[in-house]
Amino acid sequence: MVISKKRSIYDESSSKELSIEKMLNIYADLGASRIVYKKLSPNDNSKNQPYLGGHLTDLGFIPTGEIVASQSTSGKTKDPKRQIKYTASLNYSWISPEGNIYNAPNAKLIYYPQYPEVRFSGFLAGAKFDMGGWMDPYKKGRDQGRVLIFGIKNTGEILAYLATPESRIAKEINDYPSTELTGVFRELLIPRKTTAVKSQSDMFDDLGSSSQTMVAERAAQYLLSRNNESQPLSSKQTLINELKRIHLKHWIESKRLNKNGIEIPYSAQNGGGYTMEAELGVIPNGIAEPDFMGWEVKQFAVKRFDLINSKALTLMTPEPNGGIYVERGVEAFVRQYGRANTKGIENRYDFNGIHKANTLCDSTRLTLVTDGYDAENDVITSGSGGLVLIDSNDNIASSWSYAKLMEIWKRKHAKAVYIPSMSRKEPDHLKEYYYGNEVRLFEGTSILQLLKAVSDGHVYYDPGIKLENANTTPKTKRRSQFRIKSKALDKLYDHQKVVDVLKN
Repeated sequence: MVISKKRSIYDESSSKELSIEKMLNIYADLGASRIVYKKLSPNDNSKNQPYLGGHLTDLGFIPTGEIVASQSTSGKTKDPKRQIKYTASLNYSWISPEGNIYNAPNAKLIYYPQYPEVRFSGFLAGAKFDMGGWMDPYKKGRDQGRVLIFGIKNTGEILAYLATPESRIAKEINDYPSTELTGVFRELLIPRKTTAVKSQSDMFDDLGSSSQTMVAERAAQYLLSRNNESQPLSSKQTLINELKRIHLKHWIESKRLNKNGIEIPYSAQNGGGYTMEAELGVIPNGIAEPDFMGWEVKQFAVKRFDLINSKALTLMTPEPNGGIYVERGVEAFVRQYGRANTKGIENRYDFNGIHKANTLCDSTRLTLVTDGYDAENDVITSGSGGLVLIDSNDNIASSWSYAKLMEIWKRKHAKAVYIPSMSRKEPDHLKEYYYGNEVRLFEGTSILQLLKAVSDGHVYYDPGIKLENANTTPKTKRRSQFRIKSKALDKLYDHQKVVDVLKN
């Protein structure tokens, strides 16, 4: 129910006395599947704009709308090329302790890549309730002990709650099972719904079968098995424990989870990723979000576990959002820049070949450039810039705006684990997969690191676009992919760790 009458909801006794477990019931009733929180600092208020992270990639767990480039009016720098900002809208509301919803239609994230920092803005504008001065720097908006809580729904909605310093939630939150997501946010490990006060073990028995809930269940099992519950396992250690369990299963028959979280056989050849996801309790849903407790899980096929460095890996497959490819369509694009199939397939044209920055591709005669990015100083100099394929006449064949790339990079690449897998196929049996014990974990990335890796030639564009039946009933197939050699993955991240799961 949406309420329009203003009230000071976080100063009421019902808010002050609300327990975490009852708050979780409210969030469950409203459909939230993840609960994250940030302890607010004195500068986290409506004037200073709360600091949420250094880069948008730090916030992959926060669903955002389209990212839009705009010009900053900040006086922190006099260089107009550095007055760049990107804005991402939020589907954001505040909730009361009764579960009433107060929409905040102007809430948004603002990313300043030149500093870098992500700020939270507009979270009170248009909201029809009284915050009671708790975000006003001239009233109580600098008080220590405030906790900002986000309930995140699978639909992309964010339901926020503010725990004031003397509230029961603010006093309980340190002792509730949680895991660190970033240096700013922690995630509560929660049951889907509780109807009464229960022990933690009973609460986690109530978990349902949604993807995020299954992930939380596995995490909870590890948390509750520790002797010292005040020091719960990190999401990294929980992930490592899971990968050890999967490795020790040896050969696993190809499978995936259906929409209800039930394992079913999977007969297609690309079962390595689905089988790993099924083991982790991740339901395939086509949503570009991290797979397991904020970690993107990427398995890749190898012939032997020690042969990983030369493997080419696909990072992302974004469709262009500019150039002739968009303006005139894929068919016209392939006719202009593709070539007749080299294997003799009639009436077929292919657009393929490795495109590295500032190097002419022999097969397409196009050059990939990082428009609006200064590689020497590692800064974005134009908010409207992007990765661009240009021809000899400087025509833009296709392009990917930095704003579009940020949306993709934000959702999937803040923390990633890469796992080698071998496969085998016996007659009349499904394919089987065996996942290696030595995995690589990467943390800390940004759009700037991606652009630097493109500029240096580590990340390259390797499309597989074709036009079939060109002279009769033309049919196109699209596959735009950016790839990297396995040995160069460290170019994309701040931290790399090679882990033998059997020794952790």
